[in-house]
Amino acid sequence: MGYIIACDFDGTVTASDTIIAIMQRFAPTDSQATLSRILDRTLSIQEGVTTLFNLLDTSERQAIVEFVRQEVSIRPGFQTLLDKAQELDIPFYIISGGMHFFIDPILSDFTGIEAVYANNVDFSGEKMLVEWRYPCDDVCASGECGTCKPSIVRTLGSHQVIAIGDSVTDIRLAEVADILFTTDKLTTYAEAEAIPHIPFQTFYDIVEQLEEVVR
Repeated sequence: MGYIIACDFDGTVTASDTIIAIMQRFAPTDSQATLSRILDRTLSIQEGVTTLFNLLDTSERQAIVEFVRQEVSIRPGFQTLLDKAQELDIPFYIISGGMHFFIDPILSDFTGIEAVYANNVDFSGEKMLVEWRYPCDDVCASGECGTCKPSIVRTLGSHQVIAIGDSVTDIRLAEVADILFTTDKLTTYAEAEAIPHIPFQTFYDIVEQLEEVVR
């Protein structure tokens, strides 16, 4: 049984949470209460993110893409990790609760990603409407993941899963990971729940340990 890498995007590939950055720039007043409820887990990710994007005018689509490309930095060592995964023959998947319209332009600068799982947005109206593409399967106990990361992983075959994440959207994935790399809020959660994990700050940290942990 081989390995796959399932890596979050917002706040993991990026050095800060992209959705939070977008909301603070384009809907700073109206989004704050919803962001807080998502982070403290009193509002489901699906309902919360749907509410957030419905605050945004569809006419701002290109401005958001340009903002993200210019202002949101990539966590150091990302391409190096992609290269290391290819060297070790470990398929690398991005599995994100974010949106293709701003994720894909950023990831186009990198090579070695097997596939990107993210959501679409309907831009036909005045406000953005999230189209959730990956609901929970019958195994997931949540039913409210939005993008159900464990369900996606289960469609990729029988593999050992190396998960990389940073926040509440990665909790379900962390619970099914064979090897878990964590940063920020996900580290705090893993510590509180006694989930085995390896903290990291940059992707260089993971590169240094990857070959060892998959032996």
